[in-house]
Amino acid sequence: MYVIIEAIIPTFFLVGLGLYIRRSGLVPEEQWSGLETISYWLFFPALIFNSLFKADLRNVPLGDMTFALVAAILCMAAVMLALYPVLRSVFSVDNPSYTSIYQGVLRWNGFMALAIVQKAYGDDAMALVAVAMASMIPLINIIIVGIMAVFGANSRPSFGNVLLNIIKNPFIIASLVGLTINLSGIHIWDPIASTVEITGRAGLACALLIVGAGIRLKHAFPPVREVWFACILRLVGMPAMAIGFAILFGLGGQPLEVIIISTAVPTAMNSYVLAKKMGGNAPLIAAIVTWQTPLSALSITFWLAFVRMLGLS
Repeated sequence: MYVIIEAIIPTFFLVGLGLYIRRSGLVPEEQWSGLETISYWLFFPALIFNSLFKADLRNVPLGDMTFALVAAILCMAAVMLALYPVLRSVFSVDNPSYTSIYQGVLRWNGFMALAIVQKAYGDDAMALVAVAMASMIPLINIIIVGIMAVFGANSRPSFGNVLLNIIKNPFIIASLVGLTINLSGIHIWDPIASTVEITGRAGLACALLIVGAGIRLKHAFPPVREVWFACILRLVGMPAMAIGFAILFGLGGQPLEVIIISTAVPTAMNSYVLAKKMGGNAPLIAAIVTWQTPLSALSITFWLAFVRMLGLS
């Protein structure tokens, strides 16, 4: 529990700093849009590319972990689509809010997972997180961008427009290029690789500051029911599905625990940036991130204790 909380504390510090800077007026509110734009088109794509490009995918259960994680993602994506008419008609959830709930359930904070796994298991387990990144990042980005293109707009776009939004999305381009270069063994000239790495380092900090600046306490406190939908489905439903598929594919021990951590961490901080850019409910996703972050410590601890009690790990 202490390791998980220790990994979460820096996240809260930066989110709180972003909230303080925005409320203090140190950075005028209208200038935050510039930081959002450069993070969306440069910092976060560089961070995603660098993570996948450098991932060590050798000597790990690549196939079994990939199948388990992809199956869990596709299953939850289908569940979320099935819930759309219920959320729309019964709970009066509008389309922008639905996209934020969808992001809050499907996206994951891979960098928090990296921090937790490194502290809990050491550097030897980092390749397992790399497998999770390689499996989840491209697929989730394709699904989310498609959902945002369809439900984030006021009018239903054509299939061609949806496909165009997916193809030109910088997160997807960075994911596919980083994974392709990794698997192909192409060497990147060191000065270029270093430039991308340095650029990517700004991504996580900027995203956390932007989330903090976007938080409106009236949305986060008390949490609205949409926040609880996203928290329950993300922190309870997603790990439960992943554990089921992991057992089905014969995974146990450390790979199973890394799958649990990867599916029980809170949603990605760049969800707020994507919501702002593609017509989602940005204040709602900021509130979801705010609540999922501390609750994920309880979720991860519970699921790890659960599989150990069953003798699966």
